[in-house]
Formats: sequence, structure tokens, C-alpha cells
Amino acid sequence: MSEVANTHGFRMPHGKHRGELLTRVPVSYLRWISNERGHSLQAMAKAELDRRGTTMPTLEISGHAIDRASLNCRKVWHSTANEGEGLHAWLMRMGGEARERGRPCDSDEPGSTRFDYAGLRWVFVEGEEFPVLKTVMPR
Repeated sequence: MSEVANTHGFRMPHGKHRGELLTRVPVSYLRWISNERGHSLQAMAKAELDRRGTTMPTLEISGHAIDRASLNCRKVWHSTANEGEGLHAWLMRMGGEARERGRPCDSDEPGSTRFDYAGLRWVFVEGEEFPVLKTVMPR
């Protein structure tokens, strides 16, 4: 069994929260660090998330993807949304379905994967722990 990092008293050495105690850093920032491949503080971020009992998401939705979907994919959203399902919940569900059932297509961006699903093109970047939906657009 591997030893878990002790996050008590650890201060962020750099970045947006430089000087803050790791125990005070927002969950969203810790999730971001833990999902960045090769980040120097990845193990500490994961240990702090574990200490807090925070579960990792199965998919992250970028602000850009939410903006693009709200502007360009409303018809598909409204025609495929479950009752009472908002845009973010719909992107989470449909993004997962796109990865499972969608048709993979070529990507001109290194590190990204693209799927055609439900009349849309879904673009993901693979993180260390979970994928990130970068954008969604009509095909």
C-alpha cells in the first residue's frame, strides 16, 4: 500500500493560489491540477481531494463548450433533452454518450479526440483522470 501525501500545512508554491494552504484551495482548482498530465502538484492535489472526500467527475465541460452549445446547438438540445434537463446536465449526458456510441472522426488537433453523434461534432481532450469536453458544434 502506497503512502498518502500529508496535505496539512502545505502551501501552494506557484500558480493562481500561490502561498495559500492547499487545504484552502477550491475543489475546482484541485480537480484541474489532478487532471493535468504531468503537473508537478498532481499527487498533492489528489491527496487533498481524497482527504476532503471529493469524487472525481467522469467528464469536465469547458466554458467554451457551454457557450458553443447554447449558441449553436439549441435545436438538438431541445429535441433530445430529458424533461427538466438543463444545458450542463445535457452536455454531461450527451458527451458521455458521444464517447461511448459516437463515430470517431479525424482530428487535426494533437491530443484531441472527435466524435460525431446526434448531428453534432464533440471535441474532447484527454486528461489524466477524466476527459474534458472542449467544444461541441453542428456537423
